[in-house]
Amino acid sequence: PIHYNLRVVEVSFAAAYLHAVLNPPGTQLPEDAGPLGISLQGFHDTFFYHNGGSDYAAAKSLTKEEELRRLVEVTKETLTREDGYTREEIAAVLQMSVPELEQRFMARFPVRADRFKLRQRALHVFTEALRVLEFLTLLERPLHTGATDTTQFNQELGRLMNETQDSCRDLYECSCPELDDICRISRGAGAYSSRLTGAGWGGCSVHLVPADKVQAVKEALEQQYYAKMDLTDEQKEQAVVVSRPARGSAVYIVEGGQIR
Repeated sequence: PIHYNLRVVEVSFAAAYLHAVLNPPGTQLPEDAGPLGISLQGFHDTFFYHNGGSDYAAAKSLTKEEELRRLVEVTKETLTREDGYTREEIAAVLQMSVPELEQRFMARFPVRADRFKLRQRALHVFTEALRVLEFLTLLERPLHTGATDTTQFNQELGRLMNETQDSCRDLYECSCPELDDICRISRGAGAYSSRLTGAGWGGCSVHLVPADKVQAVKEALEQQYYAKMDLTDEQKEQAVVVSRPARGSAVYIVEGGQIR
């Protein structure tokens, strides 16, 4: 009620609130596969549709990155409350009663909160989407193809991953002290980056580590973190998994016994 489910509600609140304030009266957010039927992606699409005219989908004037940067700006301008919003404040903007608000957004997933941090949650979603695109651009950048020294490239990837961890900790608040500690230890031992992965509030972390620092990072985690826990040797051995980057899944077309 205070972690994952609450974030589902807060993100849906943020989408509805931004839509109510910034999009034309009487318009609706599109229903989608979000847990509560609406999402910040839906707000993203409708905001630029209404701001760019009916031909938005056919002829965009902004790149996706430019759109996301604009959404970060309007979120900061619109959702100004750092301490969160009450049910009453959200209901007033959405022009419904508090019972109607609770029935629409809080009946399916039980949550426990007096204030809802719409600003922080929306900023995390939009900045994380922007980081994903920036990460993809780095991977596709021809400049780094075949480079013998990939230090700068890895540092750039690491910066984005570290920014994600910071955002998960400070804006989405889905990290935890243990994950923060693991990330600190790993970076201190030589990792380019360390961040949580998965839903958060525990679970797993992922690290980008130079090949010559792998053993140092592994030993640092074992000595500074796992040694403090009541784990068997087998559990400690399984706690840190070392893997190398590899090609992802692919479809091969075979014609006449040959891969095309």
